[in-house]
Amino acid sequence: MDLWGEINQLEGKIIRTLDQRKPFEVVDVNDKAVIIKPFVRGIERRIPRKEIEESYRELVALGQLSRSQIMDLYSPWNPAFVTAILAELPHVTHTVRPIILYYKIEK
Repeated sequence: MDLWGEINQLEGKIIRTLDQRKPFEVVDVNDKAVIIKPFVRGIERRIPRKEIEESYRELVALGQLSRSQIMDLYSPWNPAFVTAILAELPHVTHTVRPIILYYKIEK
């Protein structure tokens, strides 16, 4: 799967964080980052591409990844947004409380 191609398709969409359901818009996707705009404050935030790609790689390798792991290992400032973005991708499902992403390709 072309990860960044899938992320690009989210541009202009409104996504909600998984637990608190807080909406944010994916304003722009470029080669270096995803720019989002949470509705709560209306101030754009930049999520480096590296945070998303490394989280996704770990998710695919392990088959599951928690929001806490994303925060601890890859995205200390944006874990709720990274988790919500990854949950939008093909083959990714999730649970809430605890927030865990699962990656599985059905055979």
